[in-house]
Amino acid sequence: MTSRKPTIAIFSLIFLSCFSGLVVGNDAGSGGDAGGGHQTAVWLHEVNATYYGNLSVSSNDSNDYYGFNMSSGNGIAAGLTSPVGADFDLILYDHTNSTLDGSYNGSSSNSTSYDDVSSNGTNTSGSGNTVYLRVQRYSGSGTYILQIWIFSVSITGGGNSSGGGNSSGGGNPGLNQNDANTGGDASDSQSNSTPLNSTDATYYGYVHEFSDEYDWYSIAMPAYHAISAQVSWANTSASIHLELFDQNGNTLDYGSNSNPVFANSTNHTIGNTTVTLSIRASSGETGYTLSLQFSNIASAPVYNQDDAGTGADASNNYSSPTPLSVSVSGVNGTGGTHFTGWHSVVGDQDDYYSVYVPPDYGIAIDLTSNVSEVLSWIMLINSTSGGYIGWSTNQHGEQNTHSNGTDVGGQNVTLWIVTFNGLGYYNFTVWLFSLDADGDGWNDASENSCGTNPNDINSVPLDTDGDGICNSLDDDDDGDGYSDSNDSFPLDDSEWSDIDFDGIGDNADEDDDGDGWTDLQEDYCGTAHNDSVSFPRDFDLDGICNSLDPDDDNDGYNDSNDLYPLDPTEWANTDGDSLGNNADEDDDNDGWSDLDEITCGSDPLSEVNVPDDDDEDGICDLLDSDADGDGVLNDDDFDSLDRCVSTDTDGDGFPDDIVDPANCYWQSQYTLDDDDDNDGWIDSEDAFPLDTNEWLDTDGDTIGDNADDDDDNDGWFDSDELVCGSDPLSSESLPDDFDGDFSCDLIDSDDDADGVEDSEDQLPFDATEWNDLDMDGIGDNADTDDDGDGWGDLDEPNCGTDPADPDSTPVDFDGDSICDPVDSDDDNDLVIDTDDDFPYDSSESRDTDGDGVGNNADTDDDDDNWPDNFEEICQTDPLSILSIPLDTDGDGSCDLVDDDDDNDGWVDDDDAFPLDSSRWAQSDDGLPMIAIASVVAFAAGAVFVLINRSRP
Repeated sequence: MTSRKPTIAIFSLIFLSCFSGLVVGNDAGSGGDAGGGHQTAVWLHEVNATYYGNLSVSSNDSNDYYGFNMSSGNGIAAGLTSPVGADFDLILYDHTNSTLDGSYNGSSSNSTSYDDVSSNGTNTSGSGNTVYLRVQRYSGSGTYILQIWIFSVSITGGGNSSGGGNSSGGGNPGLNQNDANTGGDASDSQSNSTPLNSTDATYYGYVHEFSDEYDWYSIAMPAYHAISAQVSWANTSASIHLELFDQNGNTLDYGSNSNPVFANSTNHTIGNTTVTLSIRASSGETGYTLSLQFSNIASAPVYNQDDAGTGADASNNYSSPTPLSVSVSGVNGTGGTHFTGWHSVVGDQDDYYSVYVPPDYGIAIDLTSNVSEVLSWIMLINSTSGGYIGWSTNQHGEQNTHSNGTDVGGQNVTLWIVTFNGLGYYNFTVWLFSLDADGDGWNDASENSCGTNPNDINSVPLDTDGDGICNSLDDDDDGDGYSDSNDSFPLDDSEWSDIDFDGIGDNADEDDDGDGWTDLQEDYCGTAHNDSVSFPRDFDLDGICNSLDPDDDNDGYNDSNDLYPLDPTEWANTDGDSLGNNADEDDDNDGWSDLDEITCGSDPLSEVNVPDDDDEDGICDLLDSDADGDGVLNDDDFDSLDRCVSTDTDGDGFPDDIVDPANCYWQSQYTLDDDDDNDGWIDSEDAFPLDTNEWLDTDGDTIGDNADDDDDNDGWFDSDELVCGSDPLSSESLPDDFDGDFSCDLIDSDDDADGVEDSEDQLPFDATEWNDLDMDGIGDNADTDDDGDGWGDLDEPNCGTDPADPDSTPVDFDGDSICDPVDSDDDNDLVIDTDDDFPYDSSESRDTDGDGVGNNADTDDDDDNWPDNFEEICQTDPLSILSIPLDTDGDGSCDLVDDDDDNDGWVDDDDAFPLDSSRWAQSDDGLPMIAIASVVAFAAGAVFVLINRSRP
């Protein structure tokens, strides 16, 4: 058989330099590529300048050399900014190609890198007057920026090198500068700024964060002109701030946080003035480029204003507002005076107007502006106090405000119109409206405040003192100099005080403080007539104060003879004990009360005349009910004249006892009674010797056993203990009582008090149980399986069986103790029944083709006549009848594994038409060719690759 293996020939033509003319280089403006060595360097002038060049890997351009012929006494510094994502390096050589300085800083994939070098104070004239700069590509391609600074080396110092890479530090252009071609450093102060011409121009300079932070320039502005300034710089690690000031040192514009930065005067009126520019190194050091542009804005509205018809700009000064002439005409809301003005957020932000408001008039203002051009706000201000009367500062361009109830009549008010943003025209209307609609002499606001009708001439406020302030608002209605809040008679100018609140003013009242004493009496008696708590003392209330009364207590005894001049009940004291006789119960202080002495027949005013008292008990015998003092009344005393005996309880003629044995031992003539109550118990054994009904007290509770229903005090009645078989006289002997209901178990029908009679209670001594269906000793309440069939009581109702019937048990196909009615997987094959085609066959769960044979047993799950294992080999879905293997020749072997898909006898690898059984080889008159051409253009040339595939 002839071999049909393809022979592949690859021809590559690589053109590296033949097509270099397709890209024209222009390094440093030379019109071509800078040389790759110092012999072919591009020569540049010895001046401060910025150049652009290109290095590319595709054109094999990895080095650009530049040469400089240096003047005697000069040095050179250079800065290189690489393109984004590239890493270029910068090296400085002397005329012998020896390295003077080098910088090899890297960059990230999305940023630039900056390298700088310097001759570092070296007098390059001593290096053969020639130096070379080499820009070397380390990685990446693209356009770079090269900045050159030439400086004098008469002063030793560094450059603007950042010290990166292998740089030795570099020179310092800042020591010998040529800022803006001045031959030196620009001024460091605003007051002595370096002047620049007012023409469009570009300048170069240098700043340093520490040694040269500021460069100040001044520009004399032409009339009707604006200025725009831009500063850019090459050292991306440095940062510059630009600020523009007017002639007074106020900031006009400010630029920072970008490169370049900008500052513009826009519509500020700075013509014929001198402005200043500040260029500040906020961080790092760098050379910079300053571009100035000037524009004529004579036609701008800021120079052609006619605010409110004045032919000029309205006043920008609150202290001297532009006056407006506003007429008083029309009904409120009509007949206003209309004005137009122009302002700008830059240069003309504030317009101030002044309006005179006649007496009894108010003011209202409407203002509109086109918010797409300018947003104007309005404020109404009291010209005298500076306080705000009203304002409107919304965002939709229609503002309105008014005097808002404030009395502004007879004075000037200031109208302040301010722009929030933008610039443009505004329109405003001013109304002056009357505040006294009915002409009754009271303005409407006052009438509203005073509660009268401002539209009814007959409805006027009450004004008692006629001071023009209605009583409801006047704090001194009667004008007597006392405010109403402190005036007891606010409508009577002859009275203002009423100390005693009796309705009579103090000026007319004879008793100002209402204390019952006339003012004249109080003056005589020395008390205050205007203080109700300060009044004369008059003890006897006879109308004569004590200081003038000879008998203060009016007891008939003059004070001079009265031991108690202020006590009408006392005047004498016999015993001198500080108690008057009338109050003293013992006037003579003999120990016997006056009353007892009078009753007992002795003298109450003589301490030596006292009553008889045989037992010395303080009660005279005449009044003593126990004459012998033995504690027993005379009428009850066994012998009322003998204190040694007193009682005979049982009346048997024998005294019960000797009352005072220690003092009556001689009374042996008496025989004592040993059973005082005659109850048959001798006193020594009788707990109640004087009670004939009691003699025992078992529990010592002072209640005799005969009367005590619980003799042993054990909480059980004696009668119950007798029934229950315990000892009623022993507190240690108690009846059995399981439930503690004081019904002993012997007679209690429900010992555990669970509500179930003991006769019906299987657990009579367990209050929580009474039934035990399965007789397992666990009550049904605690038993989780009452019938003992192995299924919980809570499970059986859900399973449809009776938890109280041991013969009623749930069906559980898989024996997992979850009955089938609640088991989501009856055959326990981990497929829930709702998804299981065979819920009671644990070996099957799915029947894709619905033939009654589960997929596990079925060799053709989708019934597409392809066995499952074939479909898996042929990479079709054995579970989808729509997914069947491709079998072009229908031989039962899918194309994926069939080496002769069309069954034409040619294996597919040798068959030009593997799916067409009628063809297998191509004719010789056509040679199919697949050509892939790739052209890659670079600055250095192009590459073409040709691939040819053919059959012999």
